[in-house]
Amino acid sequence: MTRCKVIRYTVVVICQSSLELRRYIGPDCLTMDVGGALKYNHLEWVQHRMDIERMKSSATVIAQSLSEFGRCLKETELPNDVETTARILEIQTAERDAIKEDFRISIRKGLSLLRHVRQLDVKPEHEQLSPTRLHNVTAIERMLIQLEETERSFDTFWLKHEKRLTQCLKLRRFEDSFRKFQSAFAKHMIHLEEHREVGDGPAKAEQLAEAHAEYCQQAMEDVSGARLLRDTGQELISSQDVELTASLLPKCDELDRMADALSGALERRSEVLRLSKDMHQQIHAANNWCHRGVELLTTIPYDCTPSSAANALTTVDKYIEEGKSLKLDTFNNEPDLNKLIMLTTTETSTLLAQVAERIDDMRRLSISRRSALQKMAIREIRKPPVQVVSPEKLPQNNSDKRCSISDKKNLTPTSPTKSIM
Repeated sequence: MTRCKVIRYTVVVICQSSLELRRYIGPDCLTMDVGGALKYNHLEWVQHRMDIERMKSSATVIAQSLSEFGRCLKETELPNDVETTARILEIQTAERDAIKEDFRISIRKGLSLLRHVRQLDVKPEHEQLSPTRLHNVTAIERMLIQLEETERSFDTFWLKHEKRLTQCLKLRRFEDSFRKFQSAFAKHMIHLEEHREVGDGPAKAEQLAEAHAEYCQQAMEDVSGARLLRDTGQELISSQDVELTASLLPKCDELDRMADALSGALERRSEVLRLSKDMHQQIHAANNWCHRGVELLTTIPYDCTPSSAANALTTVDKYIEEGKSLKLDTFNNEPDLNKLIMLTTTETSTLLAQVAERIDDMRRLSISRRSALQKMAIREIRKPPVQVVSPEKLPQNNSDKRCSISDKKNLTPTSPTKSIM
């Protein structure tokens, strides 16, 4: 079987004039300079091509700078301090803004060139354009689409990188603030440990309470700041970053613990000073009560009338009743933690013991004097009974005795025989 080769020949026809050219090619495919219907301006075409090439060159430069910047972003390592992280974020944001500005300039020039080549006002339809203009318009539109797609991809990549750097910066700021709060809380606890004085009187206790109230205002600012920092840490944890969660969760718990510990210590110190003020007021009242008791007992005589004893008994009863309002025993009987802190100071314990001893002595003396006054007052109430006394026999003399005997003889009857004799 023989194979036949098909040989195609290209016929080249050399035309001597434009009229002869129009025999082979229709006027709608020829430019106006050769008698066709197509409008063509070679200088305009050259200018358009130069503008398009400049636009391509600008897009190429943007692509190269974008590629280098993207590689730099991928190779960026997260620093461990706030200053470096902030500086990197600032520098890279400035570079990103510069690239975005290049995009805007290139797109703006491309749109301007497209309007100039497209001649939208004169020829609103694409079919009205010449093939050369249509080709240039298509090339410009294609480059604009590529620029917009590249810009969108760059924006997506930058948002991820910026989020990564921003989270790193927030984390470094959180850690830096955490260390500062740790140091501040340690200083506050040392201050409270060093300032355990409770005062030696109501005035001193009041002065200490005022100074502590001023210090509390400053310390509570740190407590509020620590709790705000904890909320910030919890917001970072909610970003569902496993690395951040593992790093932040223990620090948030520690901030809670430190804030609660400091606020509790400040409250205990305030309560201790309040108790100290109350205690010294009670001690002052107890001293006054003991002093009045001494004066009262010394003014009552040991030997007095029943009516005076009754009046003194009323005064002593009132004095003993006033002593029941003294509340020093509440500082010793089943003390809570704040009272225990106050009682652990040597001066306070000694002072309470001395005052309690004086109170016991005065109560014992008052009760003893009250018993004595009760016995004196009973004398007036218990009147002595009336005793029946027999009349006293008076002694008789001799004459009286003789008279009585003679009287008795006269009264004795005589016998008849004796009278006869």
